[in-house]
Amino acid sequence: MTLCQRSQVSVGILLLVACAVIVVQSLSRDVTVRAQTPQAIPSDPLQLPNHRYDLPATLLTAAQLAAHQAKLVAAKDDDVPMNMVKAGGGSDKHQVGLSIVTRQKGQSNPNFAVHDDVAEVYHVLEGKGRMLLGGKILDWQRRPTSPGNGRGSGGTKSEGSKEIQIAKGDVLIIPAGTPHRWLMADEFTAYTVVRLDPDGVTPLLEYK
Repeated sequence: MTLCQRSQVSVGILLLVACAVIVVQSLSRDVTVRAQTPQAIPSDPLQLPNHRYDLPATLLTAAQLAAHQAKLVAAKDDDVPMNMVKAGGGSDKHQVGLSIVTRQKGQSNPNFAVHDDVAEVYHVLEGKGRMLLGGKILDWQRRPTSPGNGRGSGGTKSEGSKEIQIAKGDVLIIPAGTPHRWLMADEFTAYTVVRLDPDGVTPLLEYK
């Protein structure tokens, strides 16, 4: 290849590179413009049909949580709901409530719990322990309806359940229908339980 031919190849390559850079820059500007373009906001209706827009908010203070926990310990109870209120949205059945649960050091529950409709969110306030989650209940049987969790079932054996440790500051989400069992409290443990009740199977409760 002559010097002239090599020069022509080099120029061709430079032109291809330059074209590629221009295309990339153009695509980048196009993406940026589209990202900055505001999306149209629907203006009708302002309020969706069959939705509640008038429900009051509920505040449960740290002092109220501490007082409720103290009552539990004094009465040797381990799970007493504080409230259950309407949650709003597109169904008047939607509810949400809060409980505090305590576990004494060394406490173990021999039974798995399964809630048909109510999901739970744990937030550990103090202590630590171990739980079994999931799997398939082998000795499944119905249990009485719970005022806090509604309809449900359970058993003493679960095939395929997993053991986890739960400690202060942790958050655990348990969907409705998921087996769960408190295996052992390694020390005194207290946690809040937010209960999500989409079908309104638990009674409404106002904290006083």
